[in-house]
Amino acid sequence: MASGKQAAGDWPVALVIQRRIADEGFAAFTKWSGKVAEALKSWPGFLGQEVAPPQPPANLDWVQVLRFATPAAARAWLESDARAQLVEEISRHCIGPEDVHMLQDVGGDRTDAISAIISFRVPADREAAFLDWQQRVQAAESQFKGFMRHKIEGPIAGLHDDWIVILSFDADANLNAWLDSPQRRALLVEGQEFNAGLTVKRASYGFNFWFPAGQPAAESPSFIFKSNLLVLLVLYPIVFLWGYFISGPFIDSRGAPFWLSLFIGNVASTQLLGWKLAPLAFKTFGWWIEPEVGWRKNLLGYGFLVALYAFSMAVYAGLLAWNWGKG
Repeated sequence: MASGKQAAGDWPVALVIQRRIADEGFAAFTKWSGKVAEALKSWPGFLGQEVAPPQPPANLDWVQVLRFATPAAARAWLESDARAQLVEEISRHCIGPEDVHMLQDVGGDRTDAISAIISFRVPADREAAFLDWQQRVQAAESQFKGFMRHKIEGPIAGLHDDWIVILSFDADANLNAWLDSPQRRALLVEGQEFNAGLTVKRASYGFNFWFPAGQPAAESPSFIFKSNLLVLLVLYPIVFLWGYFISGPFIDSRGAPFWLSLFIGNVASTQLLGWKLAPLAFKTFGWWIEPEVGWRKNLLGYGFLVALYAFSMAVYAGLLAWNWGKG
C-alpha cells in the first residue's frame, strides 16, 4: 500500500483517462484515439497506448491508458496545447467531463479483470487512519469470490489530491456482489469520515498495471484490421443500397454526371456510417475488438462477419438478378 503523497520521480506511470461517449460518437472516438496515438509517437517519454471500450450495461465509459517513462513526461502531455486541441475535437461527443488519474506502472502481465476505480478525499492528518481502514476493507474483499487485487495509490502533487483504489475482480457479477454487499456497507459506515468525496467508476479493464511496456493494443494491427472489417460490414450495404434504390433511379437517370453522383453518394454514406451504423457495429462487436480477446471469441467474431458478408452479398446478387430478369 502507498503511504503519503507521491512526488515526481523517474518511475514509469500510466495515465488512466475515462470518458463517457455518446453512442453516435463511437466511430469518431475510435478514429480520434488513432490521432492521439499518432500525436504521441514522437512525444518524449511516451511508451504506449491502450484503449478499452465500454461493456454496457454495467461499464459505460471508454478507458484510455497512456503509458509514460516518467511522471514529468505524462504531466507535460496533460498540460500541452496538442492535447488541449485533441480534447476539444472530441468534446462534442463526450457526456460529462473526463476523469484522469496517474498511477504508477510497475510492469508485469495484463489481465482481463473487471475493475472499479474508487476515489477518496482524505485529510492529511488522517492518512494513517485511512490506510488502516483500507487494510480492513481489503481483508473483507479477499473473502469474496473472484477477488483479484486491491491496489491503492496516494495523491500526486499538481495532478489530483485524491487517494485512488483500483479494485479488480474476475467478473462483473463478482464485483457487483462485493459492491452491493452488507459487509461493504458496514465498512463504509465505519470509514464514513473518508467518504464525503467518494466516487466509484467502473470499467471493463483490469487496472493492475503489471502489463509489459510498449504494447499499445488498441493501435495494434489486429485492432486496426478488425475495425476496418467492421466499417466494411456497414459500408458495403450502404453503398450498394444507395446506388440501387436512390442514385440509380433518382440521380443517374436524370443525367447527373458521374463525379457529382459519386460525391452525393459519398456524402450520404459517410454521414450514415459515422453517425448511426458504424457506432452500432462497434457497440455490437465490442466484445470482439477488446484488447487480448480469447481465441474462441476471436473465431466467433470472424465467423459472424463471414456469415454477414455472405448474407449481404447474396441479397444484393438476388436484387441484381431480379432486376436483370425484369429487363
